[in-house]
Formats: sequence, structure tokens, C-alpha cells
Amino acid sequence: MEVESENADSEIRGGRSQEDVLSVLEYAKLQACDLRSRTQCILFSNTLDNERFKLLELDPSVLDSVMAGDRVVIRGDKDDGAVLCTRDKTYEMKEAETSNSLLILPHLEHGPDLPTDTPHELQYREVISVLDKYFELRPCKPRLRKLKALLQENQYSGRECEEDEDHRGRKYTYHELLEKVQASEEEVAAALKSFKACLIDGHWRMLDFDFLMQVLNHILQLCEEHDWLMTGVNMTECCDTLQDLYPRYLVEHVVQCYTDPRTSQGDNTDTVYVLNEDKICRFFAELTLRNSGKFHYDEFLQVWQQCVPAGMHTGLYQIEGMALIDEDSVPPVIWYFTAEDLPEDTAERFEYLFQTRKKWTREEITPYITDVATDKVDVGALLTKYARASLQNGIKVFSSRKISA
Repeated sequence: MEVESENADSEIRGGRSQEDVLSVLEYAKLQACDLRSRTQCILFSNTLDNERFKLLELDPSVLDSVMAGDRVVIRGDKDDGAVLCTRDKTYEMKEAETSNSLLILPHLEHGPDLPTDTPHELQYREVISVLDKYFELRPCKPRLRKLKALLQENQYSGRECEEDEDHRGRKYTYHELLEKVQASEEEVAAALKSFKACLIDGHWRMLDFDFLMQVLNHILQLCEEHDWLMTGVNMTECCDTLQDLYPRYLVEHVVQCYTDPRTSQGDNTDTVYVLNEDKICRFFAELTLRNSGKFHYDEFLQVWQQCVPAGMHTGLYQIEGMALIDEDSVPPVIWYFTAEDLPEDTAERFEYLFQTRKKWTREEITPYITDVATDKVDVGALLTKYARASLQNGIKVFSSRKISA
């Protein structure tokens, strides 16, 4: 937008003249030599457009991403609150008001941009918008519930099931997931890994649990036959043996989900994949509990230990955030209760937890709220805000802040 700068036009629009500037200097007890060689007079446009521009306050990390030329995007469907995502972080966007009016002037010069060695001149700068609101950014947790829901629309159960009625749901590419999920690229990639999603024909698919169980059982059988339980899985031989049953990439994927890669010692520097005991034990605990309702606690411990490969040892720490135990019941019981299925909103999360169980110890509730904690608001702060502490038989427990009628 060109701003007219002739004196005649400025007088018509109420702008200052050179004489006005000198008069102001005299009142301020300043000399003309105290000014830069260009004086800018601010005028308000006759047609202010206060809807065209939106202001966004950037924190240092977001600014660094912008200055580095990294991709910064705003994500959210019509019913979602907007979030801004850098490569590795997610920020909630909240509209804030300011008591000071913020003026938008496209051509205003300041500081080193102003000339110092030219004859003095008077120019006019036009305010085209006046704002009293801006968007501020607050670091937030990625909103990954939608990602899981999208992946569950069409879970992979094997090549022979692809044309079944139950497997005609939509499949998503990585780009399509990024467009729909309110999370950064690195956070989406980490979530896909935690969901054990596999890239199949260009689409990211979750594996149906029963199908995953079949593949993993075949792999564990080979481990027992070839004594790989301790030495590590021979990936090539494993894939060669199972390739008539499953695609090689799928076998590799499942092996990588339940093992830790290590480099062989000595002359052979090939990577070997050593079974992760905690991951294997957790899988068989889920297999035992997920469709069993409430399970007799002592019987579960026996069945669980019998299910895992020989030489592995089960422990309750392996199922934190996946199962609840009621030791006050007669007999004591355990049931499937996973943090992944809890509400993402923190207040709703606590409300749901206290509906499930009225009183929790810190040790019991921590696995179910860790994923909503942040660097600034840790588990202790969350409990202080959303729960009431009390002593029960000398043990500190937490209950709902709401008073029951």
C-alpha cells in the first residue's frame, strides 16, 4: 500500500507539517539535530481493516524454528481448538486480550533502518489495522487419541483378510495422519511406534491384536527351537523361515517391536535382536487380561508366569498403567484397565479415575496420569490441583475434590 506524503495531502488528512515538527521540538526543548534525518508521522487509514491481520506471540524455540526455515503449521479440525506444531513440539493457541492497542503499520521504519546522513524529510505512515487481541502459545501434550482412532478404522489382520467386510475402513498415509492429528511430526512418529503401527503398502496400519499374537508366537517358537532366547534373534533366518506365512517386512517389524538391537561381538558385527523380557511379559499379561473381565489375582499370577517363555520372570511393574488390582475384594481380583483408553483432558481424566476407584495411592494413580503431566506441571502438581489427600490406615491416599451428595 502506497502512503501519500505531500504536505498538501497531509493537511487535508490532518497530518503534521515541517513547521509542526519544529514546534513540537521547541516545546520538548530539543534541537533539530537531535532527530534522525527522517520524521515519520502516523496517520490512521479511513478504512481500518481489523479482521485481516492476526498477531501471534512466539516463544524462543518457535522463533528459532521459523528463522531456521523449518516447517511450522497450525493443525485442527473445525471442532478442535487450534494448535501450532513445530518439528518436535505442540503448542496450544489461546486468544488473549491486551489493554494497549496494537497498531499495524506496513512501512514504518525504526532504529538502524532510519537514515542519518541525508537532508531532513517528513514522511507519513498509515495505520491500516488496530488490534487489542493476539494469540499466545502454551506448550501442551500432543493430542494422540485421534491418531489411535484413525489407525483402528482398518487394522491389519493378514493378507487373506484384506477384502473382508471388517477390513474396508479407510487407510491413511503418513501425510494424511499429520493433517488430521494435532501433534508434531516427531510426536506422531513416536506414537506410531508406541502403537506398534506398521507401514504396509504406503499406509500406516495397526496390527489386530489376535494377528499380532500369531506372528509373535511363531517368532517365539523359533527362538526356543534355535536357542535365540538369550543370544538374540537371527533376523535373516527368522524371516526366511516365516516368509511363506507373513511378508518379510512384517516379521521384521514384530521382531523389532519386542527386542533390543545389539551389535555382535568379535569378527561378526551383524546386528542381533535380543528379546526384551519386560515387553514380552507385558504382552502376555494383556493377552491374559484384555477379554477376561475380573480375574482371580492369584490365578492370574500363575497363568501369566506359565504363558511367558521359559527363563523369563513376570513382575507387577511390567503391567503398570495396564491393569488394576483390588486387594480388598474377596478373593482379590485384577482386571484390564489401560491408560491409553482414558480421556485426554486432564480434568476429565481425574473424574473418570475417581469414578472407577474412590481412593488411590500415589503409586497406583501415577501410571494413569504420567502422560498428561508436563515439565511445569508434574504428577505432584496434578494431584494437588485435581485431588484431595488424606490418610487411610496411615497411608496417604487421593480422592476426588468433589463432595459427594
